[in-house]
Amino acid sequence: MADDSGSSIAGETGPRGWGADGEPAALAAVATSLPDAVLVVDALARVGWCNRAAERLFGLTAEQAIGANGLEFIHPDDLQLAALALTSVQAKEVGTPLELRVRSTDGWKLVEMIGAPLGDDLLLSVRDLTERRRWEVAGDEVARFRSLMQNAASVTMLLTREGIVESSSGGLTRLLGIDQEWLEGRPLADVVDELDQPILAAALRSVQIARPERAPAPAPVTIDVRLCHANGATVPFALTLTDLLDDPTVAGLVVTGHDISDRVAAESDLRAANSVLSATLESTADGILVVDHAGRITSSNSRFAEMWRLPPGVLDSRDDNLALAYVLEQLCDPEAFVAKVQGLYEEPEAHSHDTLEFNDGRVFERDSLPQRIDGLVVGRVWSFRDVSEHRRLQNELTHQAFHDPLTGLANQALFRDRVDHAATRLQRHGGHLAVLFIDLDDFKTVNDSLGHSAGDRLLVIVSERLSNCLRAGDTAARLGGDEFAVLMDELRDADEATMVAERIIAALQEPVVLDSLQISPTASIGIAYGSSGAGSDEMLRNADLAMYTAKAGGKNCARVFAHEMHRAAVERLDFEAHLRGAAERGELVVHYQPIHELRTGRITALEALVRWEHPERGCVAPLAFIPFAEETGLIDEIGQHVLVAACEEARAWKAAVGGAAPAISVNVAPRQLLDPRLPDRVEALLDQCGLDADRLILEITEGALMKDPAAATLGLERLSRLGVRLAVDDFGTGYSSLAYLQQFPVDLLKIDRSFVNNMLTRPGSLLVQAIVQISHTLGLVAVAEGVENQAQADALATFGCDLAQGFHLGRPLDAASTRELISRAGPAAADQAAIATSR
Repeated sequence: MADDSGSSIAGETGPRGWGADGEPAALAAVATSLPDAVLVVDALARVGWCNRAAERLFGLTAEQAIGANGLEFIHPDDLQLAALALTSVQAKEVGTPLELRVRSTDGWKLVEMIGAPLGDDLLLSVRDLTERRRWEVAGDEVARFRSLMQNAASVTMLLTREGIVESSSGGLTRLLGIDQEWLEGRPLADVVDELDQPILAAALRSVQIARPERAPAPAPVTIDVRLCHANGATVPFALTLTDLLDDPTVAGLVVTGHDISDRVAAESDLRAANSVLSATLESTADGILVVDHAGRITSSNSRFAEMWRLPPGVLDSRDDNLALAYVLEQLCDPEAFVAKVQGLYEEPEAHSHDTLEFNDGRVFERDSLPQRIDGLVVGRVWSFRDVSEHRRLQNELTHQAFHDPLTGLANQALFRDRVDHAATRLQRHGGHLAVLFIDLDDFKTVNDSLGHSAGDRLLVIVSERLSNCLRAGDTAARLGGDEFAVLMDELRDADEATMVAERIIAALQEPVVLDSLQISPTASIGIAYGSSGAGSDEMLRNADLAMYTAKAGGKNCARVFAHEMHRAAVERLDFEAHLRGAAERGELVVHYQPIHELRTGRITALEALVRWEHPERGCVAPLAFIPFAEETGLIDEIGQHVLVAACEEARAWKAAVGGAAPAISVNVAPRQLLDPRLPDRVEALLDQCGLDADRLILEITEGALMKDPAAATLGLERLSRLGVRLAVDDFGTGYSSLAYLQQFPVDLLKIDRSFVNNMLTRPGSLLVQAIVQISHTLGLVAVAEGVENQAQADALATFGCDLAQGFHLGRPLDAASTRELISRAGPAAADQAAIATSR
């Protein structure tokens, strides 16, 4: 580029390779003065030289242009076209004229650029077309159209009948990076993806279909194909082929195309979303139905047809009435179903959830929501869920929660609830109401002898017989264990409950065979009648009290509740409350009754007898509270208190009279005997009191020994090894066999007072003599209880009885009086062998 003197930036020699003298110099001067812009660029498009016209066009001095990248002056939209042209011109003598937009001092200008190789560089001639094209466009519609086509965002091509490209628009290069000159003369298929070439071939055939003379040309054909980009990728295009072969101004096939990448991507995303949605709807356990605003079926999943058991083709027919007919015939309440549907169609915005019950027992949950598109309701979506199994499990759990698992009868919770409801009805409407409390007699014996499995079978049989005795509407329940109850509502009269109770007693007595053993179960029944305001707690309590009265009355009978029973129960409860802790409060005192040797009359032992000094009732005899204590479990507390008090008192006797002090005899209750801790407690107590073991006699009733012979034997053997002497109390009343008696390590045999009372008659005397003889045969000391007169004492001595006690020989004394008695008698001279065991 020249300075003010007209010199070139490459020196006076002009462009590289030109001489400074002669013809080359003249040519350089000519190039510098040309009206068109001329530039020399290298393979990287860097400017190496330019003339004055180039300086004017680009508004740069030569110094500013040299070394700059020529592509920086090209419009961004034409950049790819220019770069492709620069690359392709290397293989040509003269390149194809190319229209581009370049940046100038006045903004963007339209130029025509043509290039030619210049050694390793390129010589570019650039002519400004801006003003001429404006004039052409202003006065020539063809020129305007040519300009629009060249710069359009789509591609336009002219093909021969065979699909050879004759010409193309500039969009081909901008969109696909393809050199227009390279493509012209080639088949369009060369830039179509191989997999889509059959689609193009079919379109070329279709658009040129043979037709009768003067028939209109076929309609344009549009296809979606992938065109090959110059970088190796493919671009989705929509190509429209129009047959203008018969048009003399065109005489070819016109192809227009535009990039559909965004559409293809959107369609792909939509297909993926629809695929996920379809898979989701088909995989869900719910049946789905979609209807339009008029209720016509538009879509559904296969689960819907399966749930509603619709034949194939019903939904495909889109016949709403046909589908509805199949649906309604399955429902328990088809009218309600139709009414619900119609109501929702009248309220398009409404949501709904309800439950459908089927004739075959199935249960569906139904949900309905409006279907919206762009916020407008266009239909409704129904979903159906089969909850039949859930409902079945729910009902089963409910049944289990309120019914006894063994017998299937109502359990206590359900029974109480029904009693409360019946009592409420009684209060409102009057009438009669009764509760029967039923307890099997001696059921524990069945469990203990035959096992719990046999006991369970008996309970099932009892429940069946019980149910068969009731009226329709009565409720039978198992409260627990062997306790049952019956609610009789709406009785005609009070006697009806008693009649049912007697019917139950009679039915239960029918023999039952359990494990080859025939038994006849019996029951005690308490009856309580409802009264205004009485709830389940009160009625069950009253019936329970009446049942215990029936037990006390001999079992296998029924008793009606009377208010005296409640008063007795309250008194019993009060009695228990006072007895509990009586020992700690010092209310239990121990008296001692002497046991004499009949041969010498000497005191050899004293029996400890407990008395209860009740703060309100005064002195309470043992027979009034000991059985009650055994029943309630308080006997352990009382028995331990008496044992400790007696041993401590025996220590005082020993201190008073020395080693010849009498022994102490203490009764042991059945619960104490079967307690495995008893021997350890006795041993610890003897050590604490410094008492010799042979000075302690423990009395055990015959019934206690027979309650659990094996456990009793273990406890007695441990006590015997300690040196403690053991006595069988009340002998003759417990029905023990001699074999059992022989196996127990006992030392004394106490003859029950009932035999002593009758021994002055001949049969009685023979019985007492036999018991004394048995005692001596077994090596035991015989002790008679309840001696009330001298005649009895003389007779016992005659029979050879060793020891005796009773009011005639000595009444029970308190501790102080007992000590005085022992001290007054002095050291006992009794032969200890008289009460020693032979073992």
